[in-house]
Amino acid sequence: MYLDVASLSTRGQFVIPSRFREVLKLTTGSKLAIVCDGKHLLLKPISRPDTKTFKAVIDGVDQWEKKAAAKKAKGGRK
Repeated sequence: MYLDVASLSTRGQFVIPSRFREVLKLTTGSKLAIVCDGKHLLLKPISRPDTKTFKAVIDGVDQWEKKAAAKKAKGGRK
């Protein structure tokens, strides 16, 4: 676990220390989810979806649409 202190700018910005960015593999443009419970602030990196998993989901939707279209063409329910 790492501990550091960051200062808030007049624009409400702060810098995530380099060792945290390195450990979390954060680069320019990385997205972070921000959660606040009234006392604590949590930053959680949002990772890009795995392209293989994303493709599998899209392929599954395509197959479902083809089956639904074929069923509709035969006079079945939508």
